[in-house]
Amino acid sequence: MAGDINKVILIGRLVRDPELRHTPNGTAVTDFTIASNRTYSLSGEKKEEVSFIKCTAWSKAAEVITQYCKKGQRIGVDGRLKQHSWDDQNGNKRSTIEVVVDNF
Repeated sequence: MAGDINKVILIGRLVRDPELRHTPNGTAVTDFTIASNRTYSLSGEKKEEVSFIKCTAWSKAAEVITQYCKKGQRIGVDGRLKQHSWDDQNGNKRSTIEVVVDNF
């Protein structure tokens, strides 16, 4: 049986400057958000929809992205989706999805 595929390719603009941090064992990591626009027509009127996608890069990719990429710049990334789930302070189930960056 073939394995499942979890692959994402995005092109968009950085919402803010990426900030580099390190895990307790010294691994570099950066989180950043990409704004990706989609234009479409509805009843002859041009509309625009923006999606804000959270991304995380690790190790050398995190260092390079932080050094060379700034707010407003266009960036292309490919990677995989990762879901996080938790219970908030009121006991409600919450979840979010992010892109773990493999290449950019």
